[in-house]
Amino acid sequence: RTYIGYTVDPNRRIKQHNTGHHAGGAFRTSGRGPWDMVLIIHGFPNDVTALRFEWAWQQPQKSRRLRDVPAKSRKESAFQYRWRVVCNMLRTAPWCGLSLTVRWLKQDFQLDFLP
Repeated sequence: RTYIGYTVDPNRRIKQHNTGHHAGGAFRTSGRGPWDMVLIIHGFPNDVTALRFEWAWQQPQKSRRLRDVPAKSRKESAFQYRWRVVCNMLRTAPWCGLSLTVRWLKQDFQLDFLP
C-alpha cells in the first residue's frame, strides 16, 4: 500500500495516520496502519505548488502533464509505480524548474532515480 500526502509537519501527520481518522488522519489511511514514512520531497515555493504536485502524483492518469507515463504494469509494485511516476514528474515542467529535494527516510526502500 502507498499513500501520498502533503503536510508541513511530517511527524504529526504520521502520528495522525497511525492513530486513525478520528485523530485527524486521512480517511484512506484509517484502520490500515501502521504506516511508515519512506520519503519526503521538499523545496516547494508555496503550498499551492506542493498541493498541485501532490494531486498530479496521486492521479497521474488525469494530469495532462503526465499523460505519457505508462500505466502500472503487473510486474510493478504500487511503490515502484509511484516512484516511476515521481521520477517522470521531476523531469517534466513545471516541476523540473523547481529546486526540489528527495529525502529517503527508510533506506531499505530507497530506489535509484529512473532515467
